[in-house]
Amino acid sequence: MYVNHDYKIEVRLRSETIFSSGEKERNLVQSRVLTDRYGFVYFHAKSFKGQLKRQAFWLLKQYQQIDKKGERAQSFFKSIVVLFGINKEEIALFAKEMCAQGDADFMKVYCRQQPGILRFGHLELDERIRNRFIALQAEDEEEGYYRITPHDLIEAQTHIRTGIQLENGLIKEGMLTTYHTVKQGLVFYSSITMEPYAYDADYLERINQHDLSDHLADLQRIVSSFRRIGAGIHRGRGEVTARLLVDGKDADFCKVSCKEGEQHAIV
Repeated sequence: MYVNHDYKIEVRLRSETIFSSGEKERNLVQSRVLTDRYGFVYFHAKSFKGQLKRQAFWLLKQYQQIDKKGERAQSFFKSIVVLFGINKEEIALFAKEMCAQGDADFMKVYCRQQPGILRFGHLELDERIRNRFIALQAEDEEEGYYRITPHDLIEAQTHIRTGIQLENGLIKEGMLTTYHTVKQGLVFYSSITMEPYAYDADYLERINQHDLSDHLADLQRIVSSFRRIGAGIHRGRGEVTARLLVDGKDADFCKVSCKEGEQHAIV
């Protein structure tokens, strides 16, 4: 079964980006990077899922524009619902017409609020790197002397940048801010698990290996076309490349190419 594998999404930063915690750090920055207690930066699982889902709806829009019959768009919408879940607002925004014209079975199963089968972990550095430095910190704690502190790790993974807002060529009062950016080149991973029984019982009676393979192929397309990540819409979203890994290797669910760089992934 497809569920009995190790699924991960790899995200490589091609530029600096912001993983903001929403907190200030006294005498350092006004917008602090999101970190765990060991000093490792990460991107929250809920935020990561939300940005992937936004990308999925962008792809759905592309399918709707080129697929006059609507069959591919409907199939892709099914994958979004199965994988990520759907709510009433998203149906109204992205699938109102599709759900109004769908057949009875399609409308019953997909055109209502429900959870998806995917559960995402935080987007973190490689587990082997994390474990190595966590072990060093544990040793240092026993010795009472820290060679590498959480603060040292934060400095190694980030830059401190300054943002200003000008008014008549001068810095506007109170509009000079400092913030952490995560360094270009770092690679992060999010583990994915599947919980099929969280999904609708009627659908589970229909689903089979072929259906799940098609949905995972669409997940691969979503991940491969993912290009921006960060804390904000208008600022802080860095450039990335991403890929879906199965048991540590590139996924191969797509019957047609899902290679890196195919922004539209319309296949």
